[in-house]
Amino acid sequence: MKNRLILIFLAVISSFILTATNTGASPLISDIRATSLQNNAVRIFWSTSENSTGYLYFGESGDNMPFYVGDLNVGRSHSADLTGLKAKTGYYYKIVAVGENGGRSESFINYIDTKNLNDTKSATLYDIKKLQATDTAFALSFFANEPVSIKIKYGTAIDKLDKTWSYGNRKQEFLTIITGLKPATRYYYEIIATDEDKNISSYSGDLTTSSYAVNELKISNLIPESTGQAPLLAENAVITWDTNILATAEIAYGIKPDKLNTNVKVTATSSLSHKATLSKLIPNTTYYYKIKLKSELNKKSFESQIYSFQTAPLTSEYLNTYFKNGDLVKYKSTTYFIYNNTKIALNNNDKIKSISKATPKTITETYFNQYQNGTPYWGMYSDGQVVKEANKNAVYLIDGNYKRPLANWDVFTYLNYKSQDIIISKKGELNAYKLGTVIKNSKEITGTTAYLNNRLVKSNSGTTVYLIANGKKMPFYSESAFKNRGYNFKSVRTISASELNSIPDGQVIM
Repeated sequence: MKNRLILIFLAVISSFILTATNTGASPLISDIRATSLQNNAVRIFWSTSENSTGYLYFGESGDNMPFYVGDLNVGRSHSADLTGLKAKTGYYYKIVAVGENGGRSESFINYIDTKNLNDTKSATLYDIKKLQATDTAFALSFFANEPVSIKIKYGTAIDKLDKTWSYGNRKQEFLTIITGLKPATRYYYEIIATDEDKNISSYSGDLTTSSYAVNELKISNLIPESTGQAPLLAENAVITWDTNILATAEIAYGIKPDKLNTNVKVTATSSLSHKATLSKLIPNTTYYYKIKLKSELNKKSFESQIYSFQTAPLTSEYLNTYFKNGDLVKYKSTTYFIYNNTKIALNNNDKIKSISKATPKTITETYFNQYQNGTPYWGMYSDGQVVKEANKNAVYLIDGNYKRPLANWDVFTYLNYKSQDIIISKKGELNAYKLGTVIKNSKEITGTTAYLNNRLVKSNSGTTVYLIANGKKMPFYSESAFKNRGYNFKSVRTISASELNSIPDGQVIM
């Protein structure tokens, strides 16, 4: 292997300073050079025109050099070691020199490539485990601190390891199964690891095969197998089990026991413990499944009986993990406002923009159908607001998707409105509403609650404040929605809980 180090200078002259950051004389940086050390390390040398200390910043990007080492000795000749460098990686570095008078200067950025560094350090094998031994096979697992190829020599005499198992591709995690062994026999083995630079390390051990054959694959500790063993999930399921022999596993499942059409590979490498996570399931649905196993240790396969589990129904608490009160969601072409497990259709773009500038979240049909329908908004205004156009006399009461003219001032006052309640609409805002029938008597719209119309109320046993309008009680989405209407909490009237409960729910004020 070559012992030279490729250097690429990103500036034409890297030996001169780039900047001086104060008024004191700054040391000149020169004679920057790098030499290759062993084990992925580089030593950087440089000189300064006067006594100074030095720092060397480096990283894998010229715009981000988060690592540094320093030469704190005051002098004109300096060096610093960059250690722990990754193989076949480019590194950028720059030198900062600080003179005795505080003057400071920086070199231009330099570049080193570690592809030609000489590594003489052998890989380390660790976490070596004897996973299982049967009558004719054994399994070992282990890790290496760098990619290595593996050769395992084994035999029945410690001084005669006459059989070999090998894996030529370099990697760091290994699970090795060696078959064709004799029952009740002690075997000695040596694991030999070779890294990219041909450095070799080894580990030796021994084990004894079982005296009896394991002819069956079995599962145990299946969870869940009955209700109460594990919390039910609405759209996911976690199934765990153990096997008596190291095995790979997969699950086939579906909503009909004779059509298990979905297959999931659970354990790609042989294991004694298995965990399957099934996702995108239908809530409140019974699923059927069976487990399939294969083992290299005893060359057996296994297919279980058909089991079942049931997903949990969707709940408001579960939906709340995805959508919060006040979120805007889009289903098909309509945007909805989420409030207390209801979906409120917003049929007007100006109203949507007034609520939030955020892009509405997409909602699936399954989630969408879990929300109750709330009273929609057809335009900018909520039910019960009185609106007129500028320079026109007609005053309209908003009632659903209708604007209903008030017959006269008497009806207006009987509905407990005052002139300051009238909103002057912006051009075109009332066009979102259909023209409804004229309201000639206050009780046409309020029923028996005419005396409470346009009043703020709460019950004597609750804290929620409502506006009574159009014969319904209308909650405020937030305190901001309350104050934006110009209301004051001193105006809230307390009524009995039974009276408040007798009034139907109306539109949410947002």
